[in-house]
Amino acid sequence: MPEDPSFVARRHTRWVAPLILLALTTGIFWKLLTKQYNWLDSPDLAFQILPWFQFQASAWHAGEFPLWDPHLWGGQPLLGQMQPGAAYPLNWPLFLAPLHNGHIQPFWINLHFLFSHYLAALFCYLLCRDLGRSNSASILAGAGYALGGVLGTIGWPQMLSGAVWAPLVLLFYFRCLRGCHPAANAALSGAFLGISFLSGHHQIPSFTALAMGGFWLHYIWIQPNRMRALRQPAIAGMLLALVGALQLLPAIETGRLSLRWVESQNPVFWGQSVPYIVHKQHSFPPSSLLGVFIAGLSREVDPFLGFTLVALALLGLAACWKRSEVRLFGALAVGAVVFALGGFSVYHGVAYLLFPMVEKARTPAIAFFLAQLALAALAAFGLDAFRTEEIRQSTFVRSLIRGLLAFSAVAWSITLASATVRQETGNEYEALSLAAISAIGLAVLLHASRTGRIRESSAAALSIALLLFEFGTVTTANYQHRENKGGSLYKLTQHDDVVDFLRTLPAPMRLEVDTDDVPFNIGDWEGLEQFRAYSGGLTANVARFETDRLNGGHLAPMLFALGYHLGNDPMRDGQQQVFQGRAGLKVYRNPEAFPRYWSVHEAATVPSAEIIRRMGEEGGNLRRKALMTASAPPLETCGDGDELRLTARSSSALTFETTMRCRGLLVASETYFPGWLGYVDGQPAPLHEVYGALRGIVVNQGRHRVEMRYRPVSVYWGAGLTLLGLLTALAAGRYQMRAPEKA
Repeated sequence: MPEDPSFVARRHTRWVAPLILLALTTGIFWKLLTKQYNWLDSPDLAFQILPWFQFQASAWHAGEFPLWDPHLWGGQPLLGQMQPGAAYPLNWPLFLAPLHNGHIQPFWINLHFLFSHYLAALFCYLLCRDLGRSNSASILAGAGYALGGVLGTIGWPQMLSGAVWAPLVLLFYFRCLRGCHPAANAALSGAFLGISFLSGHHQIPSFTALAMGGFWLHYIWIQPNRMRALRQPAIAGMLLALVGALQLLPAIETGRLSLRWVESQNPVFWGQSVPYIVHKQHSFPPSSLLGVFIAGLSREVDPFLGFTLVALALLGLAACWKRSEVRLFGALAVGAVVFALGGFSVYHGVAYLLFPMVEKARTPAIAFFLAQLALAALAAFGLDAFRTEEIRQSTFVRSLIRGLLAFSAVAWSITLASATVRQETGNEYEALSLAAISAIGLAVLLHASRTGRIRESSAAALSIALLLFEFGTVTTANYQHRENKGGSLYKLTQHDDVVDFLRTLPAPMRLEVDTDDVPFNIGDWEGLEQFRAYSGGLTANVARFETDRLNGGHLAPMLFALGYHLGNDPMRDGQQQVFQGRAGLKVYRNPEAFPRYWSVHEAATVPSAEIIRRMGEEGGNLRRKALMTASAPPLETCGDGDELRLTARSSSALTFETTMRCRGLLVASETYFPGWLGYVDGQPAPLHEVYGALRGIVVNQGRHRVEMRYRPVSVYWGAGLTLLGLLTALAAGRYQMRAPEKA
């Protein structure tokens, strides 16, 4: 039988909207296609994120899944840090992309960045289509969510990746709310929230989970059988935990054994709350609400959404109030703004006290992205409502037009008056003028559509065009041009001659880095090893060595084998300069550093609280005597002469050939952490935490092959649970496709 022509037409036209969204996304970020601009020129991105990505790309190209980062602080768990984004599947193609001179290429990073924005736009489009909105209205909503405001201007790829999935979380929740396969849709909603947690940053997924908690309470409240209705949120929570397990389990394990710097006077441990004063510093100031309409009037996050999106959202809220989805979006918008106010709102303080993990999300301003999502969806309702004659001729629309014209007149007047008495110092006059232009443009568009001078399709297209005009004044405004020399990215290549020299030194070699002179993580970026790095957290066993080092102690240089110091000036007496780079950066040799691997034949147990003091008293004797906080293994005493040779090394494994004169302890100057396993001649052997932070393994007399492998149970269990969750979600999706829909 010949195909139904109408079906063929639908099949071909269903790709039009996604292609339009792709074109809009590419158009907004046109600067990146010129290869003249970049969005990475900030300290966090250039000094921390790019080196993390570089290390992971190098590991993937070496045939390894990066579980352990050996380049920073003597080695740290990678997935447990969460922020590197190692567990996020959409990052993996980026890490596998071709390298240039061994480094990850900006082209692929930009492509990944664009693709993330496109997915956010596409998923918001699908949400609105599923709510019965027209193609054009859904396109406007997708662009409104992904291309401006928080998502359009956020630099952290981990946070952007977390926000990508929020529309799908809501899409399947609303299906559940409508009574369409409640269990299956609850599972899918929870699964997509779990994927959000895989993204690499906890804040946006945590805020989404908090909002969904409120939505599920609403779901339970309106059901006739509330006890039975508990099944759906329970299913969603279970799928969230399963799908997110690959990231959540390692993060919990690492968090319990680490401390975190949070911009307070002291770092915090897992069981300690982030001080509320930090939340107050990163709150959304009430004055920043003006930044929704006027570019530049904001702090912490950029909330700029423009007149078009907000006006249509208000119209959708007023015209479609009877729809439960609209009321929920309205509640989400208001609730997100109130929460984002942080320290300016008592309700955030209550949430800080009552809800788990809220206190660890120290930037409440980021929650504004949920208001942006809600307003984008409401704008889709508003654009569709404006197609009806009743709404076009309503008092609300007439008042809206008058208000836009009045704002424009006031804005121009203020600009003119200010320009006559004070010269512009930044772009404040341009920002106000652009807001006035946008207000006039929207007023003219509404009036022309209201009076029938343009068709509905033209009005929709012009609304999208005006939205893009507004976003285009802000979204890429802070991108740096390549002719602007200096900046954070410049520092990555400023000391290439020093790096070339360091590569000539015998490996393995670890650097003591002055982060004032070398602020970026040179270890991850160049494949070197460094002690002290640009990081937000650190395992507690290593942190006490850093505290001792900063107080003038010598334990870290000795035990962590910091053979060389990198900085403009020496760190302590006795360091010998061996190289100076063109930019003035110097390399000093640390004569007190121990070798990377050594053996001892004496071990003693000391209380954990005293180990730093006791090791300080022992000094150089630590080269022959190991101190431990657990029971020391029995060793044999004999003279020097043990032979140790490192034969293989990867990011997650070490292999030695040893010849021991008698039973002794092989010490590796590498961070001890759960998941590291020891093997002697292929047989499991206990791995000990020696000197409070390093790895040690007992080796008997004679010749032996010794291995240390990182096999974290939390990662393997997490991977299995994530796979189970994804398969469950896939089964739920297939069930929906095959089973008849029940409203």
